[in-house]
Amino acid sequence: MVWVERGLPVIPCSRVDKGPLVPGFGRDAPAEQLRPFSDPRQVWEWWSGRFKRAHVGILTGRGADGRGLVVVDLDMRKDGTDLPPGYDDVSSGADVLERMAAAAGEPWPDTYTVLTPSGGVHLYFQQPEEGPLIGCATGAGPTAPHLGPLIDVRGVGGLVIAAGSYSAAQGIAYRRASAPSVVPQPLPGWLLERLRPAAAPAAPAPRPAAVRALSTASRTDRYAVAALNGAAEDVADSQEGERNRRLFAAARRLGELHETAPAVLDETTVRELLLAAALRSGQSEREALRTIRSGWERGLSGRGAGAA
Repeated sequence: MVWVERGLPVIPCSRVDKGPLVPGFGRDAPAEQLRPFSDPRQVWEWWSGRFKRAHVGILTGRGADGRGLVVVDLDMRKDGTDLPPGYDDVSSGADVLERMAAAAGEPWPDTYTVLTPSGGVHLYFQQPEEGPLIGCATGAGPTAPHLGPLIDVRGVGGLVIAAGSYSAAQGIAYRRASAPSVVPQPLPGWLLERLRPAAAPAAPAPRPAAVRALSTASRTDRYAVAALNGAAEDVADSQEGERNRRLFAAARRLGELHETAPAVLDETTVRELLLAAALRSGQSEREALRTIRSGWERGLSGRGAGAA
């Protein structure tokens, strides 16, 4: 009942093959379906009745509060097991994880630890507080949460056998190796990075669509189109520290040219093209619109003053 009191669901498992004896805990199981595994009364009935000799399995992934555990399962290498190139000298998942920690310049993670009857190690961690929960993975693989050969990850949809459960196959119990005061810790950053898929690179914002002049347009209109497209390109390529200045200058210049080609340099067209360019350069929409309006009005007033 200790794990249930900590808000973690449990499930009776076979003492022979560790398989779950109760259905309904899969990766996509809704909260309502998972509720019995955290119900103290139901848990008591299981182990005081038909499953009184069962292993205690801890469901990983989701706890009663929506978050739970992720367990890194470090297996022993079995005779005849082929490993990927570069791992010929390792004898366990612990060796592989130690190599990862060393490569990251980090110490071995200190957290709640259980020794398995087969000689493996279970490292218990808290699921991350932010972002998606960690799922399950077995061995090496091209994507997270795969960590490497001889390492399994138990997250959403998985389970591990709790310390104290006795294995009929090996004749040994699962034993806690960490101090009594140690509880599952947050995942260290270097390990979390490897357990989460890399974020897909953000698609670059489209460049502002160029305005095209008809072949029948006047030379003045063609010049206005070129000025408008050039101003948008200049704004889109501007860097931090000069974005607002370039945007204001572009809007002002186009405002000054408005009277020469009003059909091309109307306020709506100028605003939409310069806004798209400003957003691409990294400016906020609100600030960009304010700057465009200010520059455009300055250009119109400057053009009028110059004409007078």
